[in-house]
Amino acid sequence: MKMHHVSLIAVASAGVGALCWAAEPASPVAAPAGCCAAKVACPMGAAKAVCAMGAVPAPAVPAHKYGLIDTRALQALMQAKVPAVVLDARAGKWDDGKRIPGAKALAPAATADEAAALIPAKDALVIVYCTNLKCPASAMLAEQLLGFGYTNILKYPDGIESWISAGNAVEAAK
Repeated sequence: MKMHHVSLIAVASAGVGALCWAAEPASPVAAPAGCCAAKVACPMGAAKAVCAMGAVPAPAVPAHKYGLIDTRALQALMQAKVPAVVLDARAGKWDDGKRIPGAKALAPAATADEAAALIPAKDALVIVYCTNLKCPASAMLAEQLLGFGYTNILKYPDGIESWISAGNAVEAAK
């Protein structure tokens, strides 16, 4: 199945496991019941600011795949304080010590125990990133986490370079 890359807003919480896809500004749609309703909190945990953008139900995503999120949607999730674990997949010489605020480092070769120490539940929203579109580390980490049984994973393919280019703050690795 080919995934469509739209501004994706993952709004999921324990027991729901659903995604809401944000409509592009050029093609706004009414938010259907059961996903997000305009100006009210999503049943899956997203705040009013996220749902007010307009959303449609996500197409079915195979259990073995992960979703994509872009810079604007990641900013909205963070601003809305949607509970998520953000993981920086860069390791070794590629890790410059800069992180998206709140992100923790987890290398693609991480063990199940290392992942469990950072991710509170198998269905927790997890966002993985690395350097940029050319960096394979976030895809490798996403696949590793899927193999460990995590079910709610989004990849931020643009990575830390795009995050910084968009004028967003970073923090030093802890």
